[in-house]
Amino acid sequence: MNSSNSATPSQLSSQEGIATGTLQEFRRDHAWRIVLAAWVGVALGLTALPFYTLGIFAKPLAQEFGWSRSLIQSGFMFSTLGVVLCGWATGWLIDRFGVRPVALFSQAGLALGFVGMASQDGSPWMWQSCWFVLAVLGVGTTPLTWSRGIASWFDKRRGLALGLALSGTGVTALVAPPLVGAVVSSMGWRTGYLSIALAIGLFAMPLVWLLFRERSAPAGAAAGAPGAAQIQGLTLAQAIRTRHFWLLLIGFALICAAVAGLIPNLVPMLTDSGLSLAEATRYASVLGMNVMLGRLVSGWLLDRFWAPAVAVALLMPPTVACVLLAQQQWPGLAVMMIGLAAGAEFDLIAFLCLRYFGTRNFGQIYAWQWAGFSIATGIGPLAFGLVFDRTGSYHHALWIAALLLTLGPLLLLALGRYPKHLQAA
Repeated sequence: MNSSNSATPSQLSSQEGIATGTLQEFRRDHAWRIVLAAWVGVALGLTALPFYTLGIFAKPLAQEFGWSRSLIQSGFMFSTLGVVLCGWATGWLIDRFGVRPVALFSQAGLALGFVGMASQDGSPWMWQSCWFVLAVLGVGTTPLTWSRGIASWFDKRRGLALGLALSGTGVTALVAPPLVGAVVSSMGWRTGYLSIALAIGLFAMPLVWLLFRERSAPAGAAAGAPGAAQIQGLTLAQAIRTRHFWLLLIGFALICAAVAGLIPNLVPMLTDSGLSLAEATRYASVLGMNVMLGRLVSGWLLDRFWAPAVAVALLMPPTVACVLLAQQQWPGLAVMMIGLAAGAEFDLIAFLCLRYFGTRNFGQIYAWQWAGFSIATGIGPLAFGLVFDRTGSYHHALWIAALLLTLGPLLLLALGRYPKHLQAA
């Protein structure tokens, strides 16, 4: 008998059971559709849209209302406040009602939030309140939701699936500025915000409605069986009592504060070093491409190697980038390293939460980690700006960032081995 061309029914059943060890995991029950829907959800979500489009609206808003740049940028602080205050509730809702209804409700809320942005009347209070409401209504469009959905469908290729889905932010960084910029230039900033709301309502929401859902656990499914992942793991109270929770929270807070401080200040740094604005913005485009590459590379590595080691490999090189920028040398190499690290952050936070805490209360646990990430993301740019205002240079801020990018990844090495009872979670 030619065993390569035939198989017994029991062998076929066995092959079906190990399909998760190959790329067939994407084909099983059309799981690739979940990744596609999450990819679009991330690209048209709270994490990407406000961050990569505010610069387009800054000058028109300043011209119409006489606002300062600092007032316009203050929206991010109010957005961070909204995420921190409501992230835990969103995590509870995900654990209680599932990812699909939360995602759809938040997408509708995010679209309404952008409609509110288009209705500005020149009041700074209204501007900042709209950013807060935008975050509160749209927090369910962050990786908090999409990661949980993907976790229920993937095991062996979970890292790659997360990387593909979360690469949507990089796509937004490349595509949104020219598209939204064209709308703003031709029809005004109010229409620009309305066009973003329409994109969410007409494109992202229908796709999520049709394709995105959490995999249900079959009745009596054993731990580790496909679809059973969501029944394993720690409660939030149990997770908080572990060293893993605090190492992740502190480690990523240090990392995110440094990376978030670097990215929005990158163009000013490069122009201060003697580059023209056109040259500096080209480097910013390189950053966006490397964010996408970082998502995919980290996802591929996480499926094959111990995650804390992957974190060191991808998140510590920006230490060198900070030194290069401080010395005003090799800006292209520095930008590439920062982009790869920025792309790897989201993947690593979600993946490590899943591996060390499981999916039983993933929504709530990840929400608290996301809150720490959000606070650090709000503090980093402000800290860089304060250092520059006081010293006239980013030099000291870059050396502090280098220190944070050394300590943060090293803290993650102390996580130790994955808990054995959660290795299939």
